[in-house]
Parts: sequence; structure tokens; C-alpha cells
Amino acid sequence: MRSITFIILFLVFLIQSCQEKNDLKAELLFKEGTIKLKSNANEEALIQFRKALGLEVSDLLKATIYRNMSIAFQNVENIDSATYYSRKGYEVAPSDSYIFYMNRAEYNLLSNDVHTAIQDLKSAKALDPLQMEVYQTLCLIYSGEYGDAYFEPQLSEVCAKKSVKLSPSNTTKEQLGSIYFQNEKYVEAVKIFAELYSKEPTNKRFEFFLGQSLYFAGDERGGENHMKKAAERDEECKAMYHEIFEIGQNIDHE
Repeated sequence: MRSITFIILFLVFLIQSCQEKNDLKAELLFKEGTIKLKSNANEEALIQFRKALGLEVSDLLKATIYRNMSIAFQNVENIDSATYYSRKGYEVAPSDSYIFYMNRAEYNLLSNDVHTAIQDLKSAKALDPLQMEVYQTLCLIYSGEYGDAYFEPQLSEVCAKKSVKLSPSNTTKEQLGSIYFQNEKYVEAVKIFAELYSKEPTNKRFEFFLGQSLYFAGDERGGENHMKKAAERDEECKAMYHEIFEIGQNIDHE
């Protein structure tokens, strides 16, 4: 009887040991994929995520991988696949967990059910109030990204500030600067984009947004100069420059 019990316990130990090893391997692949995702190498990220899913991993890790796969597909504008993986993410996630609500919120946003998505994000925030991505997503919603019905400028600013406080990165600071500009707080926007541009002087988006903020803050000459320089070297900035000034203006030959 003792030997049978020992064998059972040993088998359980082996299963748990294999599970732990698989989770470690999958986590490494997941981290590599996430690094690729942050650098906008979406196809390479998806390769790493698929390798991780090829291992026997926990439902929690699987749900997290599905979430990042959804983000990667959104980045390449494959909305059908993004919706599919966000749904798989919340279906496999432990119920009433942070990752469950984040995946379901993403699914609802992709399905244009913004009201339910907001409720899911609030549930996720209640479970883990120190996660930047919750506030970043709520900021997008309240800034009008998903329709004027949800436009709440004060709430968007609160969420953007919280994102920066939790994770003071270029991404969160750019979002805050954009919210300041949208809320006509041009001086505050200038401070944000001046800081970002000083750190990355080759980033034409930062230079353009600095110029745009300066222009509306009252420094029209300095602001237009920055915007024009950025537009001469970046197609996205060129389109924004035309939108602000004269549609169809040819700045290449000035």
C-alpha cells in the first residue's frame, strides 16, 4: 500500500515538475514575444507566442499570451484575428481574474460594446489597481476614441496622469501630452512634448506635437517651424500639417 502511495505521489511530482518546466519555457518565449511586440515586430512576436502555446502551460499564462496575440493582430489591423484571440483569452482565463476582465474588455471593444468594456475595465481595476494598461485603455475611451457618447475629458486626463504615475514611459507621457492638447491645456502639453523631443530629437512625431502645442500656446512662428521640419521628413506628420494649415499644400518645394 505504501509503495502504491509512493508511486502516485512520485507521478504527481513528475507532472508538477514538467508543468513548472513548461511554464518557465513558455514564460521565456512570452517575454521574448512581448519585447518584439513593444518594438512593433508583430509577426516575430506572434511566432514566439505560438511557440509558447505549443507547450503545456497554465490557463493563466495561456490567457495572457492570447491577450498579447490579440494586441499584435490589432497592430497589423487584422481585427477578426484580434477578436478571436481576445475571446479565447477570456474563455480560458480563471473566472473573476484580472486577465479575464482585460481580455473580455478587449473583446467587447473590438465588438463595439463599449459600455460593457468599461464595466470590465472597472472590474479589472478593482482587482489590481496598479496596472497601467487599465488606465491607458480607459483614457482612450474617455478621450472619444470609441465615440463621442463616452467622451469625458476630465476622466481621460485623470486616467492619463495615473498611467504616467504607474509607468512613466514615452508612451504614457505621449498620451498625457495628447490629452492636455485635446483639453486645450497647451502649456502643459508643451512641457510634455518638449521633454520627449529632448530625449528623442530624431522622433518626428514628438517634434510635430511639440510644434503643434507651441503654436496653439501662442508661439505660432516657433510652433510652425517645428511642425514644418517634421512634416518634411515624415509622411504622417506631413498629413497632419496639411490638416492644420492648408489641405494639399506642397511643402516639399518650399
